[in-house]
Amino acid sequence: MVRDLMLCLQEVALEFVRKKYRVTQQVAECFENPPCGCINPGKELQCEDCSHLESCLSNLKAQGFYN
Repeated sequence: MVRDLMLCLQEVALEFVRKKYRVTQQVAECFENPPCGCINPGKELQCEDCSHLESCLSNLKAQGFYN
């Protein structure tokens, strides 16, 4: 019984940590306040050099959230 309770608590803790550090799951989240200061992503040339946008979108594509 105690072992089952410990396993349950461990699973709950792992789920909490996963949600806290979850990866962006929507494309729109990549464009909200990027640290590179790009105001209009996709419309300004300075946005092409924004490593945050590139990594965020690549991560989503690798996870299959968009094509």
